[in-house]
Amino acid sequence: MQNLNLEVETMQISIYSNIILHLLNKHGKLSVNKITLFSYLVKKDKYSPSKVYTANNTQDIVCKAVSLLSGEFKEYSENVKYIIKTIHLLVSKGKIYLSNNILSLSDESIINKVIYEESAFISKAIEESKNMSDRQFLKEVISNV
Repeated sequence: MQNLNLEVETMQISIYSNIILHLLNKHGKLSVNKITLFSYLVKKDKYSPSKVYTANNTQDIVCKAVSLLSGEFKEYSENVKYIIKTIHLLVSKGKIYLSNNILSLSDESIINKVIYEESAFISKAIEESKNMSDRQFLKEVISNV
């Protein structure tokens, strides 16, 4: 049973590594709080058969993105531990930098293949979230989870 748990953890960290590296490559610097939420949404979005929101949405994009967490407290909480472990691994290996709660890609990090690419809607939400403080962002997350 322990081997199965290690395999699951390894797969999750591998998935989140690809997502986080891609997000930082595309969007530059993001806070730990924002990368945690958006990496989860990117992974979740890949397996969603139908999309609730599209890139045509223009108002309250971040709030709409955060609302995709509604009713998923347990699943999101379970994934947060893998995301944090992934961030720790990427920082310790020098793939990303962490400074004042802000993550950025190191110069030598190369992403060969993107497996989990964010939708246009999530991409717009990430860019819009850069205009929000982490405190305001977390208030939105907490109220929706």
